[in-house]
Amino acid sequence: MTDFKELPEWEKAHSLTVAVYEITDKFPERELQGITQQIRLASAAVPIKIAQGCVKYEREEQIKLFELAIDAAIELEYYLLLSYELDFLNIADYDRLVSSVVEVKEKLESLIERMKTNS
Repeated sequence: MTDFKELPEWEKAHSLTVAVYEITDKFPERELQGITQQIRLASAAVPIKIAQGCVKYEREEQIKLFELAIDAAIELEYYLLLSYELDFLNIADYDRLVSSVVEVKEKLESLIERMKTNS
């Protein structure tokens, strides 16, 4: 495949992870080992799985890793909702981050469909 840093799906996921880290810096300190850690792990898992998929030679392995990236994005989406409902996120930040998550998922779904069609 290609260098993962050249994939638009990875670029968007990486930017989302950076945004999540910046926003979670404002979360209550008591949550450092709680939701802050979980939301950061989920957000970082998305670009990590995409990068891992880029180094696999078998298309099925690549697709599986991209599907795992979608799973992590779904987990992140839940943590964002929970953070909003716990008043750790304001509505503007929540909407912006969830919009980015949805975009990443759509890009990955499209990539997977293209890969399945071209196999």
